Amino acid sequence: MKCFRLLALLLVLFVLAGTFMSILVHSSQVNSTNTSVRCWDRERQALLNIKDELVDTYGQLTSWGNHDDQRDDCCEWRGVHCHNRSNHVTQLNLGFSQLRGKISTSLLELQHLRYLDLSYNDFEYAPIPKFIASLTKLRYLNLARANLSGPIPRRIGNLSKLVYFDISYNDCYSENIDWVLSLDSLEHLGLSSTNLSKATNWLQALSKLTSIKELYLAQGALPETPPSLLPKINGSAPLAILDLSSNSYPSMMTLFRWFSNFSSTGMRSINLAGNSIAGPIPDVFENMMSLEYLDLSQSDIQGGIPKYFGNMSSLTNLVMYGSNLTGDFSELIMNLSGPVQEKLESLVLTENNLSGLFPNMSGFSSLMQLQLERNQLSGSIQEGHLQLPHLDFLALSSNRLTGPIPDLSFSSLLGILYLDNNMFNGTLTQRIGSLSQLLVLDLSFNSYLEVKFNPYWVPTFQLSYLNLRQCKLGKYFPAWIKTQKELEHLDISNTGISDILPSWFVLVSPRLIYLNASNNQMYGVSSLRDALVPHSRLRATTLDISRNKISGSVNFLCYVQEWGLLDLSDNLFASQIPDCFANFRWLRFLNLANNHLSGEIPISFGSLSALTLLHLRNNSLSGELPTSMSNCTSLEMIDVGDNRLTGTIPDWIGDSFPKLRVLVLRSNAFYGSMPSSLCHLANLQILDISSNKISQVIPKCLQDFNAMATDLNPDPFSSPWGTLQVPSDYTWEMSNIKSFQSAYFMWKGMEVKYTNHLGLVKLIDFSDNSLAGEIPSGITELVGLVGLNISWNNLIGPIPPDIGQLKSLNFLDFSRNHLSGGIPTSLGNLSHLGVLDLSYNNLSGRIPLSGQGLTFPASAYVGNTGLCGRPLNKSCPGDESYQDPNSEVNGSNVIKEGESEDDRFITEGFYVTLGLGFIIGFWGIIGTILLNKRFRYTFFEHLDAIGKTLWKYFQNQ
Repeated sequence: MKCFRLLALLLVLFVLAGTFMSILVHSSQVNSTNTSVRCWDRERQALLNIKDELVDTYGQLTSWGNHDDQRDDCCEWRGVHCHNRSNHVTQLNLGFSQLRGKISTSLLELQHLRYLDLSYNDFEYAPIPKFIASLTKLRYLNLARANLSGPIPRRIGNLSKLVYFDISYNDCYSENIDWVLSLDSLEHLGLSSTNLSKATNWLQALSKLTSIKELYLAQGALPETPPSLLPKINGSAPLAILDLSSNSYPSMMTLFRWFSNFSSTGMRSINLAGNSIAGPIPDVFENMMSLEYLDLSQSDIQGGIPKYFGNMSSLTNLVMYGSNLTGDFSELIMNLSGPVQEKLESLVLTENNLSGLFPNMSGFSSLMQLQLERNQLSGSIQEGHLQLPHLDFLALSSNRLTGPIPDLSFSSLLGILYLDNNMFNGTLTQRIGSLSQLLVLDLSFNSYLEVKFNPYWVPTFQLSYLNLRQCKLGKYFPAWIKTQKELEHLDISNTGISDILPSWFVLVSPRLIYLNASNNQMYGVSSLRDALVPHSRLRATTLDISRNKISGSVNFLCYVQEWGLLDLSDNLFASQIPDCFANFRWLRFLNLANNHLSGEIPISFGSLSALTLLHLRNNSLSGELPTSMSNCTSLEMIDVGDNRLTGTIPDWIGDSFPKLRVLVLRSNAFYGSMPSSLCHLANLQILDISSNKISQVIPKCLQDFNAMATDLNPDPFSSPWGTLQVPSDYTWEMSNIKSFQSAYFMWKGMEVKYTNHLGLVKLIDFSDNSLAGEIPSGITELVGLVGLNISWNNLIGPIPPDIGQLKSLNFLDFSRNHLSGGIPTSLGNLSHLGVLDLSYNNLSGRIPLSGQGLTFPASAYVGNTGLCGRPLNKSCPGDESYQDPNSEVNGSNVIKEGESEDDRFITEGFYVTLGLGFIIGFWGIIGTILLNKRFRYTFFEHLDAIGKTLWKYFQNQ
């Protein structure tokens, strides 16, 4: 026994000696002039190597030293934590750092790491490094949203001390999750968005996690286990948080019941959103007295909320967004009366089918968040029904609420208020100004609501978001807005302002990044230059002052380089466009249409690499399209119509804009041939080069317009973002983007502006040029075309016989050319055709009698001397009424060759008999009508209509 004690003592002394020596060695490495440095050189060097393999765009690692400064203590660097005694790096927290690059193998030098967070970075779809499994002391590993891909290494099971592991929301998968069986201490497991579709043993493996508290399996493509094969629960776990949202598991409620029995303590948080839970809310939640958070959003639930919810005494958050709830909202609130009424803090019932009047909610004394947007609530909100002292978020948008805005001064903590898209009326009182915590105020689209305050009124709040669109603000600018120095978003569009443009409103706040004052009657010379003092911005800036009467130059654009959306259209601006766009890296939407701008398009436009939509139409711009514009490879829409541009249509248009969908060059002075490179624009849906001086032939490659060659309607512009990769920090509103996705074109002889579902419009307009040659046969392959206009040219040859393949056509104009031959019978197959014009060509033969041919007026065919048949008043050879041009005219009764006397039944006796019969019949009917007052009135009304019709007919002959 003494030997054993002696051996133990020696072992302790040996460990102490080793520790002492390591400290001495470490101390010798530290510069004697800086004894405060604790960092081990090897680990410091490893951190620098890690930094070298990362791209630190936002300077998150600027505190990390460099290779030359050996005195720099890595334990003081951002995200680095060292042990208090050993000074080894034990924590590396680089989450949310927006880093890019590679996860360095130098991590292996940090063998004492217990905590590693690399979440919310961008590792460019790299696989999860297998070497991480060698950091065996790790207790915390977070790789969520780090843009990783590939399989989860099975060696992760070597990290047996892990308590927290999260790989959620990457592009990863696991075909067998047996690796979790070694993680005995695991309390948090995040596998959301991890493809587990082939991990058939997933439930067996998870059932062995006896320490698990938080389990996240959202969007996991979970493979189904038949109810009879669900693993038996031999043990249990302290499972408190379960997320099974957005899966397509067929028997979700059966699976959930299994998990609820697996939990030994009762779950506190359940997320089943985005699953198919048909029928009413099941009773599985009835006995969950510990439940605090329940999310059943978008779950196809039918009916309302069961009465037992009122007894859920721990429930603080109930979220049922888009859950198909129906019924009277007052009844739903009655079912929530009980213990839950005093506990509930958040009630989210957005986008359901709840109807009825707004009930008294004042009994929910703890309520902090109430969201009822996009329901069918109606009527006015009675005084006192919203006396909620803790309320800080209220959203009642898109209902049918009427009456005055309710008094919310009782809710002194209110910070976010959405009341838009209702029918509130009356006048907003200044009591709203007592809400000192208010940050967001949206009253937009309440067109009967007056928001007029004393010009000297100063509210107590400082808003960051204010939307008063389509409210009644009155003639003058609301002066109180000038007091809001924290504004980031301001919308006062379509509010009836007819005041002179104040110089302060653009820069009312140094943080303002979104301003929409469009569709008013503002006037005066722009003084924006004085307001736009250059200052640092972190996000793109939106300015929309379109549809006003503002004049002056647009040189103020040069004083801010962070423009993201610029809409100055439909004003009176008159100047040249300044050549200062070289550093506008954010600009994606530019609309200067319908002004009086002159001069050439600036060469610096070529620097707008992010530009997506460009509108310059209806100005007085001159010169050629600058070659530098070929660098704007993100363009999806170009409209430079109705200007004075000249030169040839550049070849580079077809090669530089692979995303281009709309190209409008009409009403300019472009000349020369139409470049065949235009056919490279496979995504093009609208091509308008009408009213120019384009000559020679139409390219034969038109069938290469792939987007026009399909009758499918993906409608890429139906979403305001569409294919436009708009950064998440842009705060542009959907309606503004939609207005940019509009296009002007000639439709059935009139200029129209098309905005909604622009992606459905597929149009070619080559009219009013000097095009020659024949119509290319490939044009009949563009089966998605709804409009085709090649009128007023010099085209020859026949109409393509397969023209009937264009079954989506609604508008077809081939008039004023030199087309010859007959009208193809396939034209009758165009069942959607609403307008047809083939007039003034050299067409001949009978007008097809089948299908659509007879539905068009004679004006569709006039000017073709060789055409005959209906609706023209010209018979064709072989018709019964056909008159041989060699026969006698002037009323003579010459017998034609081969005709006998007996064949001529119309004789003088015929006419006498016909006259007597007419008189007797006429007065037999008319006499009766004239004796009856009601019949007499109706008869002459119809007779008058017939007379007018006949008069028009004879006028056209």
